[in-house]
Formats: sequence, C-alpha cells, structure tokens
Amino acid sequence: MGKSIVFLFSGQGSQYYQMGKELYRDQPVFRHWIQKLDQYYYQISGKSVTRELYENDYPISQPFDSLPFTHPAIFMIEYALAQVFMEYRIFPDYVLGTSLGEFASCTVAGSMDYTSALEHVIAQAEIVQNHCESGGMIAILDQVSLYRSEPILYQNCEIASVNFDTHFVISGGAAALSEVESYLKDCNIMAQRLPIRHGFHSKWIDPAGPYYERHVSSLALKSPHTTVISSFSGQRVAAFEPEYLWNVVREPIRFRNALKSLMPLKDKIFVDLGPGGTLATFIKHNHQMFGSHEVQNIYTVLSPFHKDIHRLEQVISKIKMERVTT
Repeated sequence: MGKSIVFLFSGQGSQYYQMGKELYRDQPVFRHWIQKLDQYYYQISGKSVTRELYENDYPISQPFDSLPFTHPAIFMIEYALAQVFMEYRIFPDYVLGTSLGEFASCTVAGSMDYTSALEHVIAQAEIVQNHCESGGMIAILDQVSLYRSEPILYQNCEIASVNFDTHFVISGGAAALSEVESYLKDCNIMAQRLPIRHGFHSKWIDPAGPYYERHVSSLALKSPHTTVISSFSGQRVAAFEPEYLWNVVREPIRFRNALKSLMPLKDKIFVDLGPGGTLATFIKHNHQMFGSHEVQNIYTVLSPFHKDIHRLEQVISKIKMERVTT
C-alpha cells in the first residue's frame, strides 16, 4: 500500500491580496470553483471576493484583513484547490484543518456541502465583527515559556496556539496588543502582527458565541467519508457536536496534538492547500518531535512569491510518482 495523503487547511492569518491569482487565471478547475463560490457569496452579500482579491490590484504587502472578505476568501481558495487535486485523482486519506481551515476540512471530508460551509463562514464573520471588540493576534518567535514568565503577556493576552518549540501565537484586545508589541520591540524579540482584526481563540470573541451557536444549532454535520483530524480536539473526529464549528475558532489550536494523532508520519504525504504553506512550515519545524528523518513528503502549492502553476504541476507529478514507487 502506498503512502497516505493528508490535505492541510490553514485559517486566519495566512491570507494576502492576490493569493491564488495565477491559478485563477490559468487553471480551469480552480477558476471554475472560485467563480462558482463567488457567485454564491454575491447572492448572499451583494459583494465579490474575486473583485476584492484580484481586480483592485492591491499589492501583496497591503494587509488583507477585512473579515467579511477574508473569511470566505480563505475557504474558497482552499476548497477550490482541493477540487483541483481531486480532479487529478489525488484524494485525501486524511484532512487536517486549523481554525477557519476546519470548514474546508469538514467540507472536503463530506460532513457538509460547500454552500452550507460558505453560508456559515459568512455568518461567523458578520457575527464576530458585529459583537466583538477590535483586537488581533501576534506570532512570536521565541520559547513559549516567555509567555508564562512575562506579566505583560499573560495579563493582557491568551495563547491561541503553539506551533513549534519557538513559535507561538497570542490573542488580545487592540489596546493590550499595542502594549505587547512595544514590549516585544524593546526586548528585540521577533514577532509579527497577523492580518486579523479580532482576537480569535481567546475570550475576546466570547461575545459572539451565543449568537453563532444559535445560528448553527440547526446544522447537523454528517459523519465524514474521509478521516478528519481536528486541531481543536487534537485528534481524529468521528462525529461532530453542534458547537464544533464555534469551538474551532474559539478554543486554542492544538496543531501539534493533531500531528501526533497521525503518527507515524513517515508513511504520509502532506499537501498544504492553504494560501501560504503555513502548516507545511510548522510540520517541518516540528521534526524533533517525530525524529529528524521521519517527515519527508511535505508539499506546498500557493505562495506570495508566485509560480503557483509551476508548483502545482510539480506537486501533482511528485505525488503520482510517489504512489507508483511505493
């Protein structure tokens, strides 16, 4: 038996203007699904994600952080790219999403259809924007022990995720994060504010909880036909509770626990379908946890640095070759 294939779907913070533009222009399956999803988004909102992403010629360096656009855009990009791989008869044995990426994960796994997923992504963005104070998230390149030892961090923020030994993300309100950013800069600690205007995975989005839970109360997620690895629970999911879609954006991300549930990793092929290869990078930096020679087949398609068509062709070719030789 060949190696199992894992599709990876990242969430908020991985997005940028012009993401997927090369595929949208030149890859017919990708373009078909982006247009189809964008038409449905237009029916609901009266707005267009593709116009916001591509037609205004915003530079990649400009923060793409408007929640009503970024929420659906991430889902659309990831779901459309998954369709491209499946058109080439490359199907996942596992899907693993983080945060908003779990919507694409559950949809590809057959637990809900793409229209329902897009509806709930749009509704979640609207509810969070209407009921939560402004805030944000900061990625810090340092030991997570820094958070526990510095009052300015643990008194003002919450840990949203620990991605590898020297990379963690904090969430907080706008004023608190400004103080934290000043502290990190003064201490020469490498950090990056993510393009997110709310403190996901923390108490700062709690006001949205009751509204969103009421919204999804009638949604029954079906049993998946593909194994779902959740970064909310950190393990395989066979059945979904009604509050699942809220928990994936409210509770901390347990990406490393999710990876552990896939061990051994040496018999897996990882395909990162997110906008920037975020999760592929995290896996590579977690190699100490699994043994330095255990994780070899990790592929990324999209990048802010273009050449997406070339990478797509390379990844498809490598995966097909891998399946022939194993």
